[in-house]
Amino acid sequence: MDMREFVKTLRTGRLSVDEIGRGMHKSFINARELIEDAETLLDKRPGRAISLAVLAIEEIGKVVLLANAAVRAAKAPVEWKVIQEELDLRSHQHKQTIFAAYGRTLLNDLASGKGKPSFYDNEVPGGIAPLLDLFKQLGFYVDAGNARFTCPDEFGRDNREWAEWLIRVAKERTESFEALHGTEDKSISVARRAAEFAAVVAQARDEADLKIRIREFLTKQRREFQGHGT
Repeated sequence: MDMREFVKTLRTGRLSVDEIGRGMHKSFINARELIEDAETLLDKRPGRAISLAVLAIEEIGKVVLLANAAVRAAKAPVEWKVIQEELDLRSHQHKQTIFAAYGRTLLNDLASGKGKPSFYDNEVPGGIAPLLDLFKQLGFYVDAGNARFTCPDEFGRDNREWAEWLIRVAKERTESFEALHGTEDKSISVARRAAEFAAVVAQARDEADLKIRIREFLTKQRREFQGHGT
């Protein structure tokens, strides 16, 4: 491979809605592999395990965020740099809220089917993202604090419980995406349905109507999945 030519093509070109679906599947697979790597390194390199678990959480989060890009790409193929701008939480908070509502409704629906109050056993406190980002850095790099340097191995040994918890969190969330993103075809289907869902949401008259439309949409999609053996 000519690295210079590769760099020239990096993050170029327009992405179709199906290609974004493939990106969702690849992100899902990468998250799963990062968890496997974290589990492998847990005993020998717990600091690295912490960093890899955080990366897995971030990668599975990308699957959700790419639903926004699917809506845009359904109209016409879109450049990656445009997608990156549209995934900015600060400038597109409304879109993120809509898809978060979709995710919460779906997970709550699945949880109720299992007789559980929450879909996840390992809840993640709000506002923890800055701490997780710090943990990710400390698992990779030497840093200083309290007048002394600490290395990733020391950080990991002192925070073994955090490493185990983060792996559980990452694994649980990744496993919950298996039904939707376990194959490339499923992810492509989800990407196409994200655009359909956005159209449904746009027609909502108020919050009550939005909830009704979400429930109706999920019921329809569930029947289609079951009808195709997915």
